[in-house]
Amino acid sequence: MKTFRLMSQIHLWLGAAFGVQVMLWLISGLVMVIIPIETIRGEHLRTPEPGAAIDWADTALPLADIVDAQPTGVLSARTGLLADNPVWRLETIGGPVMIDAISGETLSPIAETLALDIARNRQRGLGEIRSTTWLQSPPREAGLSVPAWQIEFAPGETTPATTFYINSQTGELRAVRTTAWRVYDFFWGVHIMDWSTRENFNSWWIKITSIIALLFGLAGVYLTVHRLWMMARRRRAQPSERS
Repeated sequence: MKTFRLMSQIHLWLGAAFGVQVMLWLISGLVMVIIPIETIRGEHLRTPEPGAAIDWADTALPLADIVDAQPTGVLSARTGLLADNPVWRLETIGGPVMIDAISGETLSPIAETLALDIARNRQRGLGEIRSTTWLQSPPREAGLSVPAWQIEFAPGETTPATTFYINSQTGELRAVRTTAWRVYDFFWGVHIMDWSTRENFNSWWIKITSIIALLFGLAGVYLTVHRLWMMARRRRAQPSERS
């Protein structure tokens, strides 16, 4: 009986600890499935990225001239559009470089005026731009390890306050962030038990919770087997007690 009482206490306390995390999993999972992931990512708040197939004008500079003008070796080049203007995106030894295909001007790092043009060109139904900030070290939500432009839009008639993060090297609209995304991100961290990077599926918290769940299950198996054995023992003892 001492072992049974001990296992009952272990099962109870492990159940309380594990039950809290189970509820957090259920709540965070519910939050994450209520809103479509496309809405969370702000796909409805930006226009699609323009295609790379460009009908080059006769005034565009030859690629060979642009490559020769680069101070570092060029590994590859491809066409693109930046705020509706034709550009070459060069992959160089020093990193990506955007070149105006008409003038040959180097656009990287992206100037504030160009970043604003990109934001206005890519936004869909958003309010007025209320701030523009150069970030040498962007926050985690930007998803960038290089400097970026942070452009804040005020709420529109049917759209929330929105933040655009634009890669300063390429002019790429890297991320669209809203309150919905930040709420989702918080619950995602709760769900995978990584409250800092929101990326680690193999944290010690997960391992500890898994061990608790295993011990909880083993204790439950012991208690169940013990109860079944006691019930069977009582049934076997009943006939002799009547006689």
